[in-house]
Amino acid sequence: SPALAKKVMKAASENLVPLVLELGGKSPCIIAPQADMKLAARRIAWGKTLNSGQTCIAPDYIIIHKDSLENFRQEFAKAVEQLHGADIHDSGHYVRMVNDSAFKRVSSYIGEGSVLYGGRTIPEERFIEPTLLTDIPEGSRVLEEEVFGPVFPVIVVEGEDFDSQAAAYVLQRPKPLAFYYFGRESRGWELISRTSSGGACINDTVMHIVNDKLPFGGVGNSGMGRYHNRESFEAFTHRRAVVSTPTWIDMPFRYMPYKYFKFVKKLL
Repeated sequence: SPALAKKVMKAASENLVPLVLELGGKSPCIIAPQADMKLAARRIAWGKTLNSGQTCIAPDYIIIHKDSLENFRQEFAKAVEQLHGADIHDSGHYVRMVNDSAFKRVSSYIGEGSVLYGGRTIPEERFIEPTLLTDIPEGSRVLEEEVFGPVFPVIVVEGEDFDSQAAAYVLQRPKPLAFYYFGRESRGWELISRTSSGGACINDTVMHIVNDKLPFGGVGNSGMGRYHNRESFEAFTHRRAVVSTPTWIDMPFRYMPYKYFKFVKKLL
């Protein structure tokens, strides 16, 4: 979290220790009206249920047009069933919350809005069903804190200029670690150019971390520095400059009073 990162950075500064901070944040998942809803729901469901949403680049919240909401809900429900079976509680691929504290925090978000899908919890198992949440009042914790779990707040947009409204919402908040856009690729590139994030995917989630040739890291509140492949070598290596000067010749123009300086300048 940014709060803990500040403590780490303060400790590092006292010893002038360089550091890379890979944090998290509220990574938006924008679903444009032109998106392939079935494909989007499947890839989003996979990204959100992966480790039960307990990854730093899990899609944190959804921005969707009002006219697409019900279609997405239906496709999301189908996708979860395809991925995890008729009852996700029995899925061998769906894990529980890491500890009681995490369960209490994430499950408490469910009461901050209306449940559109899911909502089931089993405290003694730390089980939280993937949950779509709507009608969330501004200032709610689920809209301000990184969820880091399977609860999915949904921001519903009305009107014609969907992309501009989505971009405006993202720009009003701290820069996220990841940015996900589902829709036409050209519009995805346009929104990426108008916003800032550590990394991004167009018509996918999470997969930008899989390619180790792409730099991975945050920006702003989501971190600083990057790693992966050569970037890792550069991040954790000090590049020391060394000059070895020959002794068989000693040019006079390098010394005061620099009387040959104009000549050397013309020569160069």
